[in-house]
Amino acid sequence: MSIMRYLLIGAVLCTCAGSMPSLEDHHKLLLLSIDGVRWDQTDDMKGFRYIQENGVRAEYMIPAFPSHTSPCHMSIATGLHTESHGVVHNGYYDLKNNRTGQTGFHGALFISEWFDNGQEPIWITASSQGLKSGGYLYPGSNCTYKGRVPTRSILDAYPTIPTENDWRKRIDDVISWFNDDDFDFIALYLEGLDEISHEFGPNSKEVYHEKQVVDRFLQYMFKQVKLAGLEDDLNIIIVSDHGQLDVEVSYVDEKGINLTRYIDPNWITFVFSYGPLGLIEPVPEFKTRVYETLKSAHSHMDVYYKEDIPERYHYKNHERVPSIVVVAHPGYQMYDEHPGFEALGGDHGYDNRLEQMRAIYYSVGPSFKKGVRITEFESINVYPLMCYLLGLDPATNNGTLDILYSILKKDEEERKFDMKKTLTILAFTCFVLYTLL
Repeated sequence: MSIMRYLLIGAVLCTCAGSMPSLEDHHKLLLLSIDGVRWDQTDDMKGFRYIQENGVRAEYMIPAFPSHTSPCHMSIATGLHTESHGVVHNGYYDLKNNRTGQTGFHGALFISEWFDNGQEPIWITASSQGLKSGGYLYPGSNCTYKGRVPTRSILDAYPTIPTENDWRKRIDDVISWFNDDDFDFIALYLEGLDEISHEFGPNSKEVYHEKQVVDRFLQYMFKQVKLAGLEDDLNIIIVSDHGQLDVEVSYVDEKGINLTRYIDPNWITFVFSYGPLGLIEPVPEFKTRVYETLKSAHSHMDVYYKEDIPERYHYKNHERVPSIVVVAHPGYQMYDEHPGFEALGGDHGYDNRLEQMRAIYYSVGPSFKKGVRITEFESINVYPLMCYLLGLDPATNNGTLDILYSILKKDEEERKFDMKKTLTILAFTCFVLYTLL
């Protein structure tokens, strides 16, 4: 009886495995991240309407917490919550070794130890299993992970605000990597819309103008994909890392929260205020005093002991998160000292369940159904989808393929092949069982 059971289990597994793309027959995959595109900003853009008609659109995608660029990008790339992948902030700091030197977003991109925490992003999963993978300005893609790197990566040492021609060059380069160098996977990043939103606010006329630039880029990308003959062999997933909300610059004195105004510098060993997020490590004997002082200091921020951070943030279970975390309410920002506080027209990093923090998800290509609109889902579910599309064995992650499997199509030939394979396996199994009996 045990032999028959194993044979039947084996037949079922073989049948299921037959429907998954293999390393040999998968389509190529482009992951395009457009920083800071909010879920409700795409309806008037022709490029996104094209995808909606010819591919898949999600109502919105739920970003990681904090809804900052690097943590969100790593959750997309690894399928892990922030507390699991360890990129807990846009900036770099070393709390464990009491090194409190801090960087901004771009400075941290050059520090491999900030990103290399035992997790495995998609470009490493791909290159480790024999595929050619690349990162083009995508946060974390230029770093080394346990001695492993993607096949190729590009990161600007001295970033400037890109022009429309700069963006077009990026897609020209990516097309060349796919066609001339036979890459299997590339992660591409566009940053311009987020920067304009920070300066002027997400609902400004400047952002409206930048959206037209993004739209022209998308139309140019689809044109180049067609000219390169990649239409039938390239799946494209387009996401944003987070949304953005307005900050009323005229109320800087009220809405800019200076944490060091309320706590004595002698009570703390570390403080890092960045947008709506404040991280504080108190001197042990002053921990309660710091917490209680901040709790009563300002009505528009939430103060947590590390162990009391809400479970839904998936943030507290990592050694880089200090003993006290402060999260500002929508529209409010934090800073350490004034002057030096840079007032912004828009910001992100807030509660990732806020409507204004919602991100986008679109996909199109030979593996996706057409004209499909799905409900919201968490960004951690993109990684297992990408692994499936590339025929890869995924690393341990918090996501599941079940969430997005329904958006995949199987053409008639694939269905016939699967049915033929299933019948063949079942016939063989019956033959073996008959022989044994």
